[in-house]
Amino acid sequence: MTYSYKNQVFPRGSQPLVLHSLERGSVRPLYEQIADHLGERIASSMQVGSQLLTEEAMMELYEVSRSTIRKAVQRLVDEEVLVRQQGKGTFVARPMPKIIHSIDHMAPFIETFRQAGEDINTSIINFSWNENPNLPKELDTWERPVLTYQRLYVSRGVPHAITHITVPMPIGRKITRDDTDSSPIYDILQKKLKLRLVRAEFLVSCRQPSSEISASLEISQSSFLLVLDRITRDKSGQAVEMTTHFLRPDVYQLSVVLADLELKP
Repeated sequence: MTYSYKNQVFPRGSQPLVLHSLERGSVRPLYEQIADHLGERIASSMQVGSQLLTEEAMMELYEVSRSTIRKAVQRLVDEEVLVRQQGKGTFVARPMPKIIHSIDHMAPFIETFRQAGEDINTSIINFSWNENPNLPKELDTWERPVLTYQRLYVSRGVPHAITHITVPMPIGRKITRDDTDSSPIYDILQKKLKLRLVRAEFLVSCRQPSSEISASLEISQSSFLLVLDRITRDKSGQAVEMTTHFLRPDVYQLSVVLADLELKP
């Protein structure tokens, strides 16, 4: 029997998976074997966005029940190898970066990607002075206007983070657009402005994105983002910057390491 499902799981000119490769007497479930076979074929010969065979076609190909096919496909969906699009079908998913961001020490956000060995492209998508920024009460003393800008982070073709940086006017006057294009805010503050940064405060929450952020990150506005607010202070205790990180939760995890704890009985 031959199969010629054009532009689906077996590209033209390739050989379909051999049916007898399924070990039907094995204690290992058939759906796991099928998921492995599909995963291997996807990795070796399918492109991102290619459509998977229909359930009926795979039932015929593997000679198994619909429920077995559904369990195999679901495993690959759970592993983010495949993605379902309602009313359209199941497709090969775009590989997503997986990034662990540590918040137990002070470092530029870009260091997270360097440590992970992840290639990253960044771009400034806004640079302006703002008379009415949305800031926490503890920053009400900042003189207006404040300098704000946003940086978009993309790796493997996937936009996955936006940082919104705000600095008070006396500091903002000394920062140029070229500075923000070439350096993270911590490098600007420490290396160019010679400020000594001694403390950072973090607040973690989940929020739905604005229409602008959802468009930039290519996600639905009804989804939720992992949001990390950071306020950094200098040696005098003055707040010198606030950065809000908007992070895709399918890409990011936050890490905190605690040491020298004195546990009470």
